[in-house]
Amino acid sequence: PDLARMKEFVKDPVLFRFEYADGLKATMFLMNGLVGDFTFAARIKGQTAPLSTLFYLPPVPNVTYSAALMSKAEETFRTGKAPYPVERTLLTGGLVEAGMQSLHAGQKRLETPHLAIRYQPTRESTFSQS
Repeated sequence: PDLARMKEFVKDPVLFRFEYADGLKATMFLMNGLVGDFTFAARIKGQTAPLSTLFYLPPVPNVTYSAALMSKAEETFRTGKAPYPVERTLLTGGLVEAGMQSLHAGQKRLETPHLAIRYQPTRESTFSQS
Protein backbone atom coordinates (compact mmCIF):
# COMPACT_ATOMS: atom_id res chain seq x y z
CA PRO A 1 0.00 0.00 0.00
CA ASP A 2 1.02 3.60 -0.47
CA LEU A 3 1.67 5.95 2.48
CA ALA A 4 -1.92 7.25 2.58
CA ARG A 5 -3.33 3.70 2.82
CA MET A 6 -0.75 2.77 5.45
CA LYS A 7 -1.92 5.71 7.57
CA GLU A 8 -5.49 4.40 7.27
CA PHE A 9 -4.47 0.92 8.42
CA VAL A 10 -2.08 1.93 11.22
CA LYS A 11 -3.83 4.23 13.69
CA ASP A 12 -1.06 4.40 16.32
CA PRO A 13 2.36 3.52 14.88
CA VAL A 14 5.20 3.16 17.37
CA LEU A 15 8.93 3.23 16.68
CA PHE A 16 11.61 2.19 19.14
CA ARG A 17 15.25 3.06 18.41
CA PHE A 18 17.91 1.11 20.29
CA GLU A 19 21.66 1.60 20.39
CA TYR A 20 23.63 -1.28 21.83
CA ALA A 21 26.85 -0.90 23.86
CA ASP A 22 28.89 -2.24 20.92
CA GLY A 23 27.50 0.45 18.59
CA LEU A 24 24.88 -1.69 16.83
CA LYS A 25 21.75 0.35 16.10
CA ALA A 26 18.32 -1.24 15.82
CA THR A 27 14.85 0.09 15.10
CA MET A 28 11.60 -1.67 15.92
CA PHE A 29 8.34 -0.59 14.30
CA LEU A 30 4.97 -1.58 15.72
CA MET A 31 2.55 -1.35 12.81
CA ASN A 32 -0.61 -2.92 14.22
CA GLY A 33 -3.29 -2.97 11.57
CA LEU A 34 -0.85 -3.28 8.67
CA VAL A 35 1.11 -6.44 9.46
CA GLY A 36 0.61 -9.31 11.87
CA ASP A 37 3.96 -11.03 11.45
CA PHE A 38 7.56 -10.25 12.41
CA THR A 39 9.97 -8.97 9.79
CA PHE A 40 13.70 -8.46 10.24
CA ALA A 41 16.05 -6.48 8.01
CA ALA A 42 19.68 -5.46 8.40
CA ARG A 43 22.31 -3.52 6.52
CA ILE A 44 25.54 -5.49 6.53
CA LYS A 45 28.88 -3.76 6.12
CA GLY A 46 30.34 -4.58 2.72
CA GLN A 47 27.02 -5.67 1.18
CA THR A 48 24.87 -3.40 -0.97
CA ALA A 49 21.58 -5.26 -0.58
CA PRO A 50 19.96 -5.52 2.86
CA LEU A 51 19.40 -8.90 4.48
CA SER A 52 15.77 -9.50 5.40
CA THR A 53 13.48 -12.28 6.50
CA LEU A 54 9.85 -12.70 7.48
CA PHE A 55 8.62 -14.74 10.45
CA TYR A 56 5.02 -15.78 9.90
CA LEU A 57 3.03 -15.81 13.12
CA PRO A 58 0.08 -18.13 13.62
CA PRO A 59 -3.41 -16.63 13.49
CA VAL A 60 -5.27 -15.48 16.58
CA PRO A 61 -5.69 -17.09 19.00
CA ASN A 62 -1.94 -17.58 19.02
CA VAL A 63 -2.06 -21.03 20.61
CA THR A 64 0.83 -22.39 18.54
CA TYR A 65 3.25 -19.78 19.85
CA SER A 66 2.01 -20.28 23.42
CA ALA A 67 2.46 -24.04 23.07
CA ALA A 68 6.03 -23.53 21.85
CA LEU A 69 6.81 -21.32 24.86
CA MET A 70 5.21 -23.83 27.22
CA SER A 71 7.26 -26.64 25.69
CA LYS A 72 10.45 -24.73 26.62
CA ALA A 73 9.15 -24.21 30.18
CA GLU A 74 8.32 -27.93 30.37
CA GLU A 75 11.83 -28.80 29.19
CA THR A 76 13.27 -26.58 31.93
CA PHE A 77 11.19 -28.33 34.61
CA ARG A 78 11.99 -31.77 33.24
CA THR A 79 15.77 -31.32 32.89
CA GLY A 80 16.42 -28.70 35.56
CA LYS A 81 18.25 -26.62 32.94
CA ALA A 82 16.93 -23.77 30.80
CA PRO A 83 17.05 -24.69 27.07
CA TYR A 84 18.41 -21.24 26.23
CA PRO A 85 20.25 -18.58 28.25
CA VAL A 86 17.88 -16.90 30.72
CA GLU A 87 19.84 -13.69 30.10
CA ARG A 88 18.18 -13.55 26.69
CA THR A 89 14.76 -13.32 28.32
CA LEU A 90 16.02 -10.59 30.66
CA LEU A 91 17.45 -8.60 27.73
CA THR A 92 14.31 -8.98 25.60
CA GLY A 93 12.03 -7.96 28.45
CA GLY A 94 14.41 -5.15 29.39
CA LEU A 95 14.35 -3.70 25.86
CA VAL A 96 10.55 -3.75 25.77
CA GLU A 97 10.38 -2.17 29.23
CA ALA A 98 12.87 0.56 28.27
CA GLY A 99 10.91 1.31 25.11
CA MET A 100 7.66 1.64 27.04
CA GLN A 101 9.31 3.81 29.72
CA SER A 102 10.68 6.07 26.97
CA LEU A 103 7.21 6.41 25.42
CA HIS A 104 5.76 7.27 28.84
CA ALA A 105 8.53 9.86 29.40
CA GLY A 106 7.75 11.69 26.16
CA GLN A 107 9.98 9.57 23.93
CA LYS A 108 13.21 10.64 25.58
CA ARG A 109 16.43 8.67 25.34
CA LEU A 110 17.01 6.39 28.31
CA GLU A 111 20.26 4.86 29.48
CA THR A 112 20.04 1.18 30.39
CA PRO A 113 23.24 0.19 32.23
CA HIS A 114 21.29 -2.62 33.92
CA LEU A 115 21.10 -4.32 30.52
CA ALA A 116 24.91 -4.56 30.15
CA ILE A 117 24.66 -8.34 30.37
CA ARG A 118 26.86 -10.82 28.54
CA TYR A 119 25.86 -14.36 27.71
CA GLN A 120 26.89 -17.18 25.44
CA PRO A 121 24.18 -18.17 22.94
CA THR A 122 23.42 -21.81 22.29
CA ARG A 123 25.06 -23.44 19.30
CA GLU A 124 21.79 -25.01 18.11
CA SER A 125 18.70 -23.07 17.12
CA THR A 126 16.17 -22.50 19.89
CA PHE A 127 13.53 -21.32 17.44
CA SER A 128 10.27 -23.24 17.74
CA GLN A 129 10.40 -26.34 15.56
CA SER A 130 7.75 -28.91 14.75
